[in-house]
Amino acid sequence: MSFRWASTVSLSASTPTPLFGHAVTLTAAVTSPAGSTPTGTVTFLDGEVPLGTATLDGGQTGLGITGLRPGPHTITASYGGDAAHAPGQSATTTVTVSFSEPCVTGSRSGPLTVTAGQSLCLGPGGRQSGPVTVKAGGALAVTGATVAGPLSSDGALAISVCQAAFAGPVSIQGSSGYVLVGGAPSCAGNTISGPLTVDGNTGGFTASGNTVSGPVRITGNSGAPTPTFTGNRVTGPLSCSGNQPTLRQDGNTATGPRSGQCA
Repeated sequence: MSFRWASTVSLSASTPTPLFGHAVTLTAAVTSPAGSTPTGTVTFLDGEVPLGTATLDGGQTGLGITGLRPGPHTITASYGGDAAHAPGQSATTTVTVSFSEPCVTGSRSGPLTVTAGQSLCLGPGGRQSGPVTVKAGGALAVTGATVAGPLSSDGALAISVCQAAFAGPVSIQGSSGYVLVGGAPSCAGNTISGPLTVDGNTGGFTASGNTVSGPVRITGNSGAPTPTFTGNRVTGPLSCSGNQPTLRQDGNTATGPRSGQCA
């Protein structure tokens, strides 16, 4: 095997405490004791989960991330090496995703509106009585809460809904960031007593393990990860169309007609 110089990888984040739905830029720099400039790629990881890969330019590269879920994340940068430089890995950097205000974990009555720039949270034990509206540029996470009223989102930065109960329709449209309605290892499915509409979101979409009492329409979603609708129970019709890449769907049941990509 030919000799390769050792590489040193450093990692930094544009902010250690980004708001949910807001971007954080990860920057890696790779150096060599030889004074030469490493080439190749760096993969950024959240624990063992790859976030993305970027190509070095002048020994540096960066990756903008918007899809991190609330809470702490242990980030590393792994350099793949090149003909003259051995692979290397950075020390860990902790990025903790937070909110604009403390999470609602008690009872709250009246409309709740999330405006541009805000990142709000309905947390475990939270009980919201009244409509929830997410305006363009806002972000909302609902975990273990109950909402007596509709959820309407149009143009959000990100939406995360886990182990929640909704007494009313849920409509999520035009989000630029990731939309999660149940499905991640730490995001249990939801109970929705009313229609579910997920339309025209461009930052990736997952809905899994939900129980929906009403019609479901999944249309025109795109981005990474691939739009996914799996393991859901629907009392009513299920319609899916125009999702790109083609919607990944399996394990769903529906009592009404199924059409399009969910046929």
